[in-house]
Amino acid sequence: MQRPRVYHLTLILFIILTTAVAHAQQGPQAVFDEANNLLAQGQINQAISQYQQLENQQKLAGALFLNLGIAYQRIDSLGKAKYYYLKSAKFPETREQAQEALKYVNTQFSHQSAVLPQLPWDRATRWLQDNIGETRLLAIGLILFNLGILLFIATWFFRELPGLIKPLSFSVLGLTVIIIAAAFYTRYVNNRYSTAVMVTQEAVVAERPLEEAALVSRAFEGYTFTVDHKRSKTQPKWSYVRMSNGLYGWIPSKEILVL
Repeated sequence: MQRPRVYHLTLILFIILTTAVAHAQQGPQAVFDEANNLLAQGQINQAISQYQQLENQQKLAGALFLNLGIAYQRIDSLGKAKYYYLKSAKFPETREQAQEALKYVNTQFSHQSAVLPQLPWDRATRWLQDNIGETRLLAIGLILFNLGILLFIATWFFRELPGLIKPLSFSVLGLTVIIIAAAFYTRYVNNRYSTAVMVTQEAVVAERPLEEAALVSRAFEGYTFTVDHKRSKTQPKWSYVRMSNGLYGWIPSKEILVL
């Protein structure tokens, strides 16, 4: 008599668990759709709350960041709009739209910062980060290393091979060293430095991480910085930054959002 009851209880439990799993799988898309509807209806703060719920759950996508940028732009929080457009621009599917939005937002800030051109090596490192990445660079380096070793070993067994094979193997191994070094340097730069955006109206960049420290410069909403995580980790409430005009200093961490 108890077996059918146990069977029915097991079946009911299975159905409940299956429904819960299905609901969990559909949850993020449902929340995203609801946020989009709220945004379309002009309920901006509610839409932002829904989008940020997905962001906190690490349900990351270019469309999510793009819509967050649009939402913040509509309530004139242009610093946060710029921050999310920059994040959206990292995703191929929304890169073009985000870059167009960035062009517009950058013209709306009341204060514009001087921008120094990037050094060629910094530009190359940024390109490697955005388009290849250190993992692919390392993989390419390992493939070339094995190819160089095979070419070198081949000269031991096949004496009739042209004399250019050995120099070619050394060239491949030399290129391997350069690529692997670039991969490790790219990883080092990626781990140590990040881009940040000023999201409050105005803040002070100081010589030291103290409120009474000497002034380096003033920063305004929309300014971008390069944050040095290694130097910043000793000061949890401050970030050591390089401004786009080349100046260095400390800024309260609450004033910026780090990409």
